[in-house]
Amino acid sequence: MPLARKAALAGWSQLGWFIALSVVWSGLLLTLPLDPDYTSGELLDHLESWRASGVLYPGLSPEAPYRVLNYPPLVFVLARGLGLLGMSGLLAGRLVNALGALALVVAVGAWARSRGVRGARLAGTVGLMGASFPILYGLGGFHLEIWAAAGTVAGFALLDRGSSRWAAVLGGVALAIACFAKQTQLFPALVALAWVASRRRSMAPAAVAAFAASGIVGAGVITQLWGLEAWRHMLIYTVGTFSLANLGLQAVSHLAPWAILFGFLVRTARADKQSSLGDIVFWYWCGALLWSLSAARLGSSYAYFLDLHLATVMWVGPRLFDPLWAGRAAVWRWLLALQVVGANVGVGAALATNLARLREVEEDLPELCALLEGQRDVLAEEAGLVRACGHASVIHPFILSSLASRGLWDPAPLEADLRNGAYPLVLLPFDPREPAGGVHAERWHPALLAAFRTAPSVEPVGAGRWLVRW
Repeated sequence: MPLARKAALAGWSQLGWFIALSVVWSGLLLTLPLDPDYTSGELLDHLESWRASGVLYPGLSPEAPYRVLNYPPLVFVLARGLGLLGMSGLLAGRLVNALGALALVVAVGAWARSRGVRGARLAGTVGLMGASFPILYGLGGFHLEIWAAAGTVAGFALLDRGSSRWAAVLGGVALAIACFAKQTQLFPALVALAWVASRRRSMAPAAVAAFAASGIVGAGVITQLWGLEAWRHMLIYTVGTFSLANLGLQAVSHLAPWAILFGFLVRTARADKQSSLGDIVFWYWCGALLWSLSAARLGSSYAYFLDLHLATVMWVGPRLFDPLWAGRAAVWRWLLALQVVGANVGVGAALATNLARLREVEEDLPELCALLEGQRDVLAEEAGLVRACGHASVIHPFILSSLASRGLWDPAPLEADLRNGAYPLVLLPFDPREPAGGVHAERWHPALLAAFRTAPSVEPVGAGRWLVRW
């Protein structure tokens, strides 16, 4: 088979894999009562609490509930808007995320096409997203980083290919919108604006002014609607604690599976150094690589590598599925083929594992919900599971544990309430009589773990959960 036909077949096949996996993953999640992601459960709890109480950013007080929303409001506003149509908070959140996923795919495809990528090369470039766990995992469930990434990619695309003042303005606005979905998008936004200032000086004033004006207007609206408490949640409460061991774990999980793709990117950038240093995609990749070091923060996960994978897609995809390039580097062609196929299989297996675990929880959900019957707010680690049973969560343990370690929250009142029986039961995904390890040790303050161990009754219940009773 001629090399051109092989490249075309590979490109269209990769796109087909991406579409099929996205539809199956998202479609099966729609049939389940909760998402696999810890954070998505908290997002749902915040949304439902806002709908019930009218407060999105509650003040952190010595009394329950103990919740902190360390994200901007954009995705919650969209989800609440869909909720007005009568759908549940979980469905509204999932549909908002699906719209964000569509926006991201369109942004990636439009950016690649504007750079001259056509046909099977374009299909393969977009399809390469199907080999990325951070991208695929984020497409399902209730998440907010997909909207953030879509705004960032759209902003980069407009600044890259546009030549008018209006393109600069729209690019600046898109970058600002991304920050109102997730505030950490400020870093890639600054990278994009730095590129414009360096390489497209005529567009820089309009882009910077639009970004700044959008940010000021958005910040003013947030302050008007939610007051200064919103900024305490998003800025003061969100810093967290850091661990080099966690950075290593996240790098192994989300950098190593694409090691050959990253190596190829570096090789091709060095081969044409002068052109690469002026390419906004290379700037995006370098900025995202630097920002991925923030995965040293405890609680970090796949989302910290989303921009890095997207920048890699934009750089590698057009070259990987180009028969002219492939004919000049046979060794790299085979290495990259093995890398992509292996990543495809790995992503599919990881998503299948998550679905299997959720099925186990779904089977035991009636039993778990029956145990929680009669409770108003439930003390548990998994906010999504509690919401699936129709209850609200007393605490979001990870962020509160982080705040306690920084002296911003005192767990003593909750510990005293536990020991005094104010909460007759606690639902945990680990046996509190044994030393807590992994993410459970990160999510719970030592004082609360010690209180759990003093409970007179600890019994295993379905799907690997334990019920702690006083």
